[in-house]
Amino acid sequence: MLFIMGLAPLVIAVCGALGCGEGFWLVEQMKHPSWLGLTQHDTIFPLFIFIAGVSFPFSMAKQLDRGVARGKIACRVLRRAAMLFFLGMVFERYFMGVPFRFGSVLGRIGLSWAGAALLTLAFGIRTRAAVAVAILVGYWALNIFVPAPDHPLSGVWTPQGNVVCWFDRTFIAPLGRIAPGTAELPFDNQTCLSTFPAVVTALLGVFTGEFVHRTQMSLAGDRRVLCLLGVSLALLAGAVFVAFGCGQYSFPFSKVLWSPSFTLAVGAYSVALFAVFHWLIDVRGWWRSVTFFRVIGLNSIAIYMAQPLLDLPHLDRMLFERLTNLLPGPWSVVALQVSYILLCWSMLLFLHRKKIYFKV
Repeated sequence: MLFIMGLAPLVIAVCGALGCGEGFWLVEQMKHPSWLGLTQHDTIFPLFIFIAGVSFPFSMAKQLDRGVARGKIACRVLRRAAMLFFLGMVFERYFMGVPFRFGSVLGRIGLSWAGAALLTLAFGIRTRAAVAVAILVGYWALNIFVPAPDHPLSGVWTPQGNVVCWFDRTFIAPLGRIAPGTAELPFDNQTCLSTFPAVVTALLGVFTGEFVHRTQMSLAGDRRVLCLLGVSLALLAGAVFVAFGCGQYSFPFSKVLWSPSFTLAVGAYSVALFAVFHWLIDVRGWWRSVTFFRVIGLNSIAIYMAQPLLDLPHLDRMLFERLTNLLPGPWSVVALQVSYILLCWSMLLFLHRKKIYFKV
């Protein structure tokens, strides 16, 4: 959420103030690759999907304990997914200026989380694990062996020759808009078919949540964390193998395509981060009541929607730009970015104190 609230521009501004150019490695990590590749900035979106998956086993267990039928839980899952999909379309239409676009951050979170949740309600762990493997293998085969029919000689690792991008051009573009901001680009950064491997990202979160929920009483916290870190290393090894170890059949990292190597890599990163914070907060008891973090986590949808809705960047400049301009050169930009994060956080603190929480 800190990155959603402007941490990446702050890091870039600090690098600029210290004399680091556009090509500096840390600056590049604060941006998305346009097509293939993997940066830190690519991990933010999958982390949202992963943590949504982590929370579901706890939510499902509470509802089942209260006697709620699985069918009713499934209806709630579908309703939440529909609401997130709708909010995503509203965000793209009214805040991003993209008319009638299906692909969105909120939409993908809703659809991928719902897919994982419905699978969890219907099947056991082994069946879901088999489904996850089947999705990744099938998606790998589709991309490797099926070129785009309209550009069969362009190569499957080009936007023109990739079958996932062809699907969007052929079936999604006539219904709405793809490639926000640059209509000429032959792919959307939320490709339709890549929702399937995103479901695997959510399933990895569900598996993690189930492991923690089922071993709370039977396994010491430190051993639980070590198990999670071991899983993270296994996922990372799988990601490296798929991306580099399969010769001509290797599938590079790509957030746009949500490639199997990307899915495994960000899964490894997500599990590792979860293990670290689970150890710090739940096992050791540190930071459990730190207000700074709590107010952000309890109102994530509010701050995501409020920034464009309330035009918080303009409000930040109106309130603080004269003050920050007193600082020399590029440090004024750094100060303005700091003030923006504090402005967003202050709004969340106000909502927290008023006990106002926006949930779907």
